[in-house]
Amino acid sequence: MFGMDDPSKVVEQIRSYIAEGRLELAEVMAQELSTHLLNSKRDNDLDSILVLVLREWTLVLFIKEQWKEARTASLRLAKARRIQIRRLRSLGDVDALSNGLQLEIEDLVLHGRIESSRGRFRASRKWFSTAIKRDPNHIEARLSRIGSRWRIKGSLKGGNSDVKDLLKTLDRSAGVERIGGVLGMRISESSLVSTDRILEIIEGCCDSSLGLSTKVVERAQILKERILSEINQIQSGERESNARLAAAIDSLTPSLDYHQYSSS
Repeated sequence: MFGMDDPSKVVEQIRSYIAEGRLELAEVMAQELSTHLLNSKRDNDLDSILVLVLREWTLVLFIKEQWKEARTASLRLAKARRIQIRRLRSLGDVDALSNGLQLEIEDLVLHGRIESSRGRFRASRKWFSTAIKRDPNHIEARLSRIGSRWRIKGSLKGGNSDVKDLLKTLDRSAGVERIGGVLGMRISESSLVSTDRILEIIEGCCDSSLGLSTKVVERAQILKERILSEINQIQSGERESNARLAAAIDSLTPSLDYHQYSSS
């Protein structure tokens, strides 16, 4: 295959094809490079490239809704990633290990989404919960865990604990902020999750017909109102786009403690 002498460039090309929507070509290249590397003797560099290309292969199969194939690729990715992490630990490469562990969390979320798309709720919940254990600040994993239940079961019955966990997690954020033109929420330096995505799930948590307890629904409604209010304040210029600065300013003046519900 063209460029096989420099696999890293092939990975870059695959990413470019995915971004351009040229999924068939991206899939073929990812499969060929993955197969080549899986059958080759590898060092640390090639281990890293194998993980990268398996990640792109899994992603493109997921985008194409080829769930069975995506699951197979994801299992190969999980195995290759374990080998890479072990090698990085033995080498004592702290920065590379930290980056690898962070990417592993995103892989766990992708694994969960694949299982959710296959209609496997328990399997998807396991992957999302593992991601949350690895990164307690991961908002998207919590949203996906609730969304998977809603999508597969058609309700949120039995999901009180998951929703409470999401509400408490969002309550730990500094609030809505705008980064690069995107309104979202995050905790500390974690990834920003758009308010559109958050509200998509919160709307369901506010629906009393979906099987959640009255108290949880009320908590969700309070959070929804808070998010919408902060969005309006940012858009009208009444609130700083930087959530940390806004929180610091808010702390200087007395305000309604909308966090009080989280302790009940």
